[in-house]
Amino acid sequence: MNQALITIVLHAIKEQYVSEKAFYSGQLDISSQSWDRWKKGEHGLKPDNMSIVSRLFTDYEWMLVQKVSRNAEIFPEVANEPVREYHFLKYQVAKKWLETGVAKISWKSSEKTTQVIEHRKPATTTLRLVVNYEFWSYEDIIDLRLPSVIRYQIESQKVDLLEWLSENDPDTIQTMQK
Repeated sequence: MNQALITIVLHAIKEQYVSEKAFYSGQLDISSQSWDRWKKGEHGLKPDNMSIVSRLFTDYEWMLVQKVSRNAEIFPEVANEPVREYHFLKYQVAKKWLETGVAKISWKSSEKTTQVIEHRKPATTTLRLVVNYEFWSYEDIIDLRLPSVIRYQIESQKVDLLEWLSENDPDTIQTMQK
């Protein structure tokens, strides 16, 4: 198993779930031993479970994960910091979509969902960018998980989203979330 893929997946779980255990027991229904062996790269997950893992990401994000994982095998700097590379790509694509005006944006808040999922992290704010290609079910989506204060700044202080993204790199945003 590709270590960069594992590292990115573990980061996504940390962003979205209260714990790894909440994810592997609640979503994958596997033992801690199986999970630990997967994390160490000793064995893979069943195709059904890899499908569940891929749903931590949008289809477009999953494609970026695959590219970063592949590049980690070639470039040591990517292998050393795959999460950073993945977030850098997401933000660069998001900025390009906003600059060209091809994406529609919306805010999602986990607080407002009617279906409460006890293993998910509460009170997360997600900025969703969607590029629709006018074909049924074909659209690219990037979800940027941001501290709730960012949404407030953008909406109440009328800070331009593109300007905000240009001034704040993925490293800064990741630091804000800790």
